[in-house]
Amino acid sequence: GAFFVAMGERIAQLRKAHKVTQVQLAEALGGSQQTLQSYEVGRRRILVLALPTVAHTLSVSLDELFGESKPRNA
Repeated sequence: GAFFVAMGERIAQLRKAHKVTQVQLAEALGGSQQTLQSYEVGRRRILVLALPTVAHTLSVSLDELFGESKPRNA
C-alpha cells in the first residue's frame, strides 16, 4: 500500500539527512542492505515493529518518522 511506499521514501529522506548509510541502518535492523533498499523504494513492507529502531538509529522521533513533525494543538 501507499503507506509503505511513503514510509520508505521518508526513511530514505531522513537517513540521508542524518548521514546514515543503508548498510548502517540495515545492520541496526538485523537485515541486509538489499532488504533496506527494498523498503525504501516500497518493494517490501517494513515491519511496524522495526520503526522504533529506525527512529532511534536516525535520531528522530516516531512522530517525525511518520511525518508528523508539526506541533499539535493540545
